[in-house]
Amino acid sequence: APGRIVDQFLFDLDGTITRQEILPEIARAIGLQDEIDDLTRRTMAGEFPFEASLRRRVEILRRVPVSRVREIVAGIEVDPHIEAFLAQNRERCTIVTGNLDVWIEDLVERLGVPCICSIARVEDDRLVELVSVLDKAEAVHGFAGTLCSIGDGYNDLGLMAAADLGIAYGGVHAPAPGLLDVATHAVYDPLRLCELLSAW
Repeated sequence: APGRIVDQFLFDLDGTITRQEILPEIARAIGLQDEIDDLTRRTMAGEFPFEASLRRRVEILRRVPVSRVREIVAGIEVDPHIEAFLAQNRERCTIVTGNLDVWIEDLVERLGVPCICSIARVEDDRLVELVSVLDKAEAVHGFAGTLCSIGDGYNDLGLMAAADLGIAYGGVHAPAPGLLDVATHAVYDPLRLCELLSAW
């Protein structure tokens, strides 16, 4: 439509579209909460490179059947305002997440928008290999036009810095340190976020 400022919205998944971080929720459901929570917290704060942290978390969680993980992910709450925005703007929204395709497939299908993510290989309902870990900063090269990145974590930094507009989003917890330095906007409420995005 004429007058649109943004060609493509690139959404983080965990704690942005979802109301919980996905890996800690999986860990909580299977009794590995402390170990994963600590890693997640340190990764969000930028103490650990995302790839090393994801590999470590996958190592911890790989003993859990993939079907069980998908069940847990299916129960993760999605923000209704953001879900409605995605549904109304499907052609302009893409999820960009470091999370694994085999874990989030059903959730992504429900949201109905394209997704760029890390990729794993599964055999007999077990995760056997982490094939590729998404570098969000690289994901930006797949898009043309004016880009808006929305996220809350340290691993959103490169993508946000490369996008034309960047929203540091604090819906579930405060945006990671450093994100506010590269963001063009900071929003802490899902309704306000969607109002802003709808204006673009």
